[in-house]
Amino acid sequence: MIFDAHNHIGFRKGLEYPVEKLIGEMDAANIDRAVVFSFPEQIDNDYVAESVKRFSDRLVGFAQVNPWSQDAELVLKRCVEDLGLKGLKLHPVRHGYAFDNHTILDPIFSLCERYSIPVLAYGGANVLSSPNMFEEMAQTFPSVNFILAHGGQMYETRSAIGVAKRRPNVYIETSAMFANRVESLYKEVGPEKIVMGTDKPYGDFAIELEKIQLVIAEPEVRERITCHNLRKLLGEKVMNYDY
Repeated sequence: MIFDAHNHIGFRKGLEYPVEKLIGEMDAANIDRAVVFSFPEQIDNDYVAESVKRFSDRLVGFAQVNPWSQDAELVLKRCVEDLGLKGLKLHPVRHGYAFDNHTILDPIFSLCERYSIPVLAYGGANVLSSPNMFEEMAQTFPSVNFILAHGGQMYETRSAIGVAKRRPNVYIETSAMFANRVESLYKEVGPEKIVMGTDKPYGDFAIELEKIQLVIAEPEVRERITCHNLRKLLGEKVMNYDY
């Protein structure tokens, strides 16, 4: 099974990516399931929830919030309690805050702790979302699982690897990473801390899958990265793996 951790759906100025298009591309690429959430520029958690309801066997929805908003905590609470969304997606760069800003993020991560939901956040090479900031928050909230999207990309992969090794609650998502960086991540951190993502509609399913296939020869190990690690983070029962 292939379970992709990083996909946007919805509509924003200049880009429309309805759920039907995602499902069609998933079918074409043999992607079984996908985590979906709004574009950060146009948050529509209701559309995500409606899409998950329509394709409940294929999609898992994450909430998206802007932590600067006065009602951010209320939005997250509604997303989890009323809409049934299973995680949180954050984009510090798009919304203009540092990922170690305790003033605006601590109340949100406290809710994630209460609901036992993972946090997937943009983790490219950027001063607002560097891996060391993930480490700060992972240390402050040790029971919250943080997924560092893009693995620091090309400039901060080494830092991301170090954080994932030191912090048991930090995982790395592989979209936009070079294959050789994924290989370094696999060799130094191990398969249990890696999840595969594509970042639709910007990424390509086939390319992201090929990176994993190039790096990891053993099918059962690949399946951890392309499916079971994400299922574990979502609280789904995973058999036959010694986690």
